[in-house]
Amino acid sequence: MHSSFRLLAVTALVACGTGEKKSEDSAQAAASQNSLMIMAQEFTFDAPDTVPAGFTRVGLMNHGAEAHHAVIVRLDSGHVAGELLDALAKNRVPAWAVFLGGPNASMQGISETAVELTPGNYVLICLIPSTDGVLHVAKGMVRNLVVKDGAAPTVAPTADLTITLSDYAFKKSAPLTAGAHVIRVDNAAEQPHELLLVRLEPGKTIQEFAEWAEKPQGPPPGTPVGGTTPQSQGTVNYVFADLTPGEYGLVCFVPDVKDGKLHLVHGMIEQFKIE
Repeated sequence: MHSSFRLLAVTALVACGTGEKKSEDSAQAAASQNSLMIMAQEFTFDAPDTVPAGFTRVGLMNHGAEAHHAVIVRLDSGHVAGELLDALAKNRVPAWAVFLGGPNASMQGISETAVELTPGNYVLICLIPSTDGVLHVAKGMVRNLVVKDGAAPTVAPTADLTITLSDYAFKKSAPLTAGAHVIRVDNAAEQPHELLLVRLEPGKTIQEFAEWAEKPQGPPPGTPVGGTTPQSQGTVNYVFADLTPGEYGLVCFVPDVKDGKLHLVHGMIEQFKIE
């Protein structure tokens, strides 16, 4: 299986007039979700063993030389990580494994999403392949996580844009623009999908990046800047993105459950420009 590839700081405003109120609102919003920071390197995750339930800002900081992401999977009905890995090796997504998404790869610091975690047993995995073709998960990038009942209530972040994942397209509620965004990502499809956001180099295309990602030789045609890892049907992520003008692309590298071909081959790839 080939699957590819920010904590928002609350900036204090000048305490006068409406500026003070905006600062208070921002601080309150940042405190409305729990926090989970994951450190990645070759080939391990460093993360807490337990976190409280509720809406959680999940940040991923990559300290490795290779690209990494964090797929959050809830294991229901007493199943364990080894069973999940066996199923994935056969390109199967068992019904008891709920892919909740998580931060996709970014080569520009911290990648962050927010996701609602319910009490239960989870596993963090990285499905990106090394240059030798072996998936990082097979090299040890697996970490168990327990979600316990939360002591304090949490709320979902407020999104200004929604992207709906389907078989096989990205449907935006509005065009992406320059600046800071909270993007709600809904998977309305029957099978898992991811959303990788890529900032392209001048003159390059998202198709060229996809081809490079399969066989990384020479300089990359673009830079991953976050997104979501695979999400099961009905799951929601909130992506925090600060976009600058330029050429971008969206792509899904998840293999199809029917024919094994990557979803980008089925058309789940697009390019757009931000002025």
